[in-house]
Amino acid sequence: MLPEGCNALVEPGADAYAEVLGALMDANPGETVCMSAGTFNFVDELSISGNGVTLRGAARDTTILDFGGQTVGGNGVKITGDDVTITALTVKDTPGDGIRGDEVKNIVYDDVAVIWTEEASTNNGAYGFYPVGCDGVTIRNSLVVGARDAGIYVGQSTNVLVEDSEAYGNVAGVEFENTTDATVRRTHAHDNTAGILIFNLPGLPVKDGKRTLAYDNIIENNNVPNFGEAGTVVAKVPPGIGFMVLAADNNEIRNNQIRGNVSTGVVIVHYSSELFESFDDAAFNIYAEGNYVHDNTFTGNGAAPADLILGVTAGKKPGVDMLLDGCIDPDLANADGALSNCFPNNGAATFLNFDLCQANNGMTEDLETVNCMQPPLEGQT
Repeated sequence: MLPEGCNALVEPGADAYAEVLGALMDANPGETVCMSAGTFNFVDELSISGNGVTLRGAARDTTILDFGGQTVGGNGVKITGDDVTITALTVKDTPGDGIRGDEVKNIVYDDVAVIWTEEASTNNGAYGFYPVGCDGVTIRNSLVVGARDAGIYVGQSTNVLVEDSEAYGNVAGVEFENTTDATVRRTHAHDNTAGILIFNLPGLPVKDGKRTLAYDNIIENNNVPNFGEAGTVVAKVPPGIGFMVLAADNNEIRNNQIRGNVSTGVVIVHYSSELFESFDDAAFNIYAEGNYVHDNTFTGNGAAPADLILGVTAGKKPGVDMLLDGCIDPDLANADGALSNCFPNNGAATFLNFDLCQANNGMTEDLETVNCMQPPLEGQT
């Protein structure tokens, strides 16, 4: 007899891969393919191409999809159908990305783990969750451990919600890249190289991701040495970063606990070819503008800044919770303050505008210079 809510049930065994793949291909919209407790050893990528299909395990800790011996395919699970949900299982030791979704709508990862058992290894896959070019992404009650790039990654997507999740042991715990209208809340990003990255990068079809809202998160002790693949942007991120906003606009970081990140708690910086790779993309705006960092609690950040942080801050003494590069777009007027980066009401947090674009000549620790407000974001619900 099938468990309640299941239209098919697959159990571990020599034929499990063919059975689950066949069940997924046969599933109609609204149907659920279930996998029982146990370990499934797969050597091929698992594909979900149907619309409205759910893949459900017995529980996150008991249904294990082990790809340690994978020889075929670039991902553990690849989703190309709309309205797909994956829930209550673990994807383990994929040589590539854990679970990928390409240009789909309303993809849901609920109570899912992607883990690599080898610690801080370049042999691990680059990304745990990897939805790209999607409209509607939900990641909740989930865990990623060990990604050599970003654990929870969302790229070139819109309408994104990450909540009640955990990421540790990755280079980046959470990364939004060229993504618009994302919310991350009640998520614990700890013991990564960096906790949460909000990036815009050049050379991509989507140019100007914006409006990420981050609130009620715990971002702590993100001090793991960077083990990213050489040549990638994330491999240049120094250890000890809580939040990093790179060339992204109109983001809001509020009501977070940001602590124990030895380089800094929050850094907002433009895309500099001196720090990152040079590019040829005339439509790309390098500046980070209109960001709003407020009402956060900072504790014990900046105790031992990485060399890159010391370099751009002209060797500034340790202990700075919030860093701003001070660069502004010379081609845009800011009479109404809409482009200003604002840092009000962060308690006893320390601040430095290191004025990178003027060779540190106008460095200031004066919080009054950034005591402004931006329109609050509504975020995803």
